Amino acid sequence: MALARPTIRLSSVLTAALVAAALAAPARAAETGINSAGTSPTAAAQMATDLNATWIRSFARWDLIEPNGPDAWSADQIAALDQLTAAARERGKKVVVVISGTPRWASTTADPFSPPVDAAEFGRFLRSLSARYRGLVTAWEIWNEPDETEFWKGSPPSPDAYLPVLRAAHAAIRAGDPGALVLAAPSTGNNYPFLEGLYARGARGSFDGVAVHTDTACLIKGPDDYYREGDGRVGRFSFLGLREMHATMAARGDGDLPIIITELGWSATGTVCGRGASAGQKAAGVSEAKQATYLKHAYRCLASYPYVRAALWFTARDGGPQDAELTRYGLERFDGSRRPAYGALAEIGRSGAAPGACGDFDPPALRVRKPAEGALFDRSLEIEVAAKDGASRLGRISLYANGRKVRSFTENLKNDRAVGLEWMGARELPYGPVTLKVEALDSFGNVTTREVPVQRVDPRTLPPQQTTLAIRLSGKGVKRKVRGSLKAASSFAPTGKLRVEWQYRRGSAWVTLHKTSKNANRAFSASQRLRKKGRWRVKVSYPATKPFRAATALKAFRAR
Repeated sequence: MALARPTIRLSSVLTAALVAAALAAPARAAETGINSAGTSPTAAAQMATDLNATWIRSFARWDLIEPNGPDAWSADQIAALDQLTAAARERGKKVVVVISGTPRWASTTADPFSPPVDAAEFGRFLRSLSARYRGLVTAWEIWNEPDETEFWKGSPPSPDAYLPVLRAAHAAIRAGDPGALVLAAPSTGNNYPFLEGLYARGARGSFDGVAVHTDTACLIKGPDDYYREGDGRVGRFSFLGLREMHATMAARGDGDLPIIITELGWSATGTVCGRGASAGQKAAGVSEAKQATYLKHAYRCLASYPYVRAALWFTARDGGPQDAELTRYGLERFDGSRRPAYGALAEIGRSGAAPGACGDFDPPALRVRKPAEGALFDRSLEIEVAAKDGASRLGRISLYANGRKVRSFTENLKNDRAVGLEWMGARELPYGPVTLKVEALDSFGNVTTREVPVQRVDPRTLPPQQTTLAIRLSGKGVKRKVRGSLKAASSFAPTGKLRVEWQYRRGSAWVTLHKTSKNANRAFSASQRLRKKGRWRVKVSYPATKPFRAATALKAFRAR
């Protein structure tokens, strides 16, 4: 038999209305909260008050509340929930209850984290439980991390396995307490593929918000540091993976539903990570000072994401005296003394969190110096590009032509430092239009691309092209240098060779004493130590090479 519900002074209808109004108000920043693990219900409510926190999260286990059959509620378990909700109501706090666990009589296994055989039984239980705490529990979190085997047993975790439980819970809580939120997919990290799977199976309308846990994978990086998955999306185990959770919701028309981070935290352990893909490869936690810094930074981050309604620190007090990852998340140490994180959360609760910079999502600036749009080429294509990123370092610059990769530059990339090459492989492209694509990535995978249309042509098919040869002379005495370039009237680079002659004046004639050749399709320079002093000139000539017309440039000087 269920225990009698305690008398509640404030009518449940009024309470539900107040809760609904509060939840409907536009959020300027994520509300703060705590997980009550490690403390008594009354102590958790008092800590939330001392911290100016808005939310308290507590676990409730179906298998512990109804161990012996339907409606046979455990007095001890219900008393704990009664104490929590009463203490929270007295202090004006919101309560989120995460419900999980299946009694042996409702399951096929002895493992309480196996789902029920009949989801309707779960719904029956939640209808009664939510009705008992109508107006006292703001949100119900349906299961704890059903996307991973640690908390979902008996069958492989999947959207197919979880959805019947979610649907039954939503319908039941709607009947028991229409004003309460039902939170779906409280995932390990920001598991957007799991959420996408729920939507793909028709879960929309079966929840009122989404819960996520970011205290996963031995997180030791700050809230603004992230990685990308193979598909380019923000990594699931990054704090900022919440962007992908919201993007998934928005793409299905649920962009107005809230996200609540029901577990936010960094462990202050000094041990090595012992679980997941990083086991034995990195630290499992951060220093107490960094834990506090990350806490403040996280709430400043969330102030820029109004769809995150609340974020609840995990947890109020350490889970045990031993130093281990899972026992060192507490705002209070196991002996009751306070970590710096306690004061940090109190400061946020007292003064709020103004939006702050959180993660670099701006792609690099990119400039294609060569070639110009519409440039013509034949045997080679000169490419020169430069990129700049003000918030992080450049990671890669890649070049493609008609989808074919030309080259990637990754070493010694500097802001505004040009990289490029004269691509001789351009001769392998077919004649006709060519799309040159340049791609610049920063260290966070933000990408900028530019496309430059050019054209490979057979120069023999072009009409005659006027050319202009410009040179300049430098140096003293018998040490001289000539620089210059040959330009065509079109954007097509001239082909062939330039002839550079150093001519000495002998009587009335100019005699060539030194000579060399240079490529005509680029700027050139030629240094020369002259054989003797006297009157000289440098002659640079370009013979007519179809379709380009001949050109000559002269500079006379005296070597003293």
